[in-house]
Amino acid sequence: MTAGPLVEWDPPRTATALLVCLPHAGSGAFQFCPWQEMLGPDIALLAVQLPGRENRWREEPATGMAEVLDELAPRLAARLDLPYYVFGHSMGALIGYELARRLGHQQGSWPSGFVASACRAPDDQGERSGTERLTDEQLVAELVADGVVPAAVGANSRLAVAVTRPLRGDSAICDTYTPPGTDPLLRCPLGAWRGQDDEGVTDGHIRKWGEWSTGPSTVRTFPGSHFYHLDAPRQVTAELRTFVTHLLPTRS
Repeated sequence: MTAGPLVEWDPPRTATALLVCLPHAGSGAFQFCPWQEMLGPDIALLAVQLPGRENRWREEPATGMAEVLDELAPRLAARLDLPYYVFGHSMGALIGYELARRLGHQQGSWPSGFVASACRAPDDQGERSGTERLTDEQLVAELVADGVVPAAVGANSRLAVAVTRPLRGDSAICDTYTPPGTDPLLRCPLGAWRGQDDEGVTDGHIRKWGEWSTGPSTVRTFPGSHFYHLDAPRQVTAELRTFVTHLLPTRS
């Protein structure tokens, strides 16, 4: 595994496409490690690792979208030797959307496809998280109750800090986010995916993503709740393979 904001695990030399994966708030890139083998030899996976977690746990978490993009955009731009696609889950979809916009407008490098997973559209993010009003203990208790982290985390103060520290930074990124007022649309096909039992991201919410790209949009609903992508990784990666290979540019 490589270190830094972009992480990969033995990318295949035969790859004809690059899939950039961005995780949900409070989490890290390692959840995508098993996906590389599942995606097969035609797709190289590149996962985004924000500071303050996993191999970057010593670093101070980012607290604003501009800070995240300033680090990620030039690093990713230097890696775009293949057609690239973006999969972002929850907060990762919001960052992925803004990252694609920056690369498109500043570098002329629009993704060949974008998947927004378990995330509301940029102008429909809902209420602030309110995490700044909670103690670490209260925040962990909420995460345990929601099934996001195991109950054992709440009983270990070091584990609790490891979880809450990056989550507070990520919450600040989302809470201070403002959707773009000018030229907001992506220039690529867009997939809008959700878990059928996700009460926070309903079918109505996910369909609004179709308004944020000039390309065609499709909606896909999976069994499960907000973290459906972790519960059924083989089904999700199979869908990603179909999404990517269907959109791969024809070589002359």
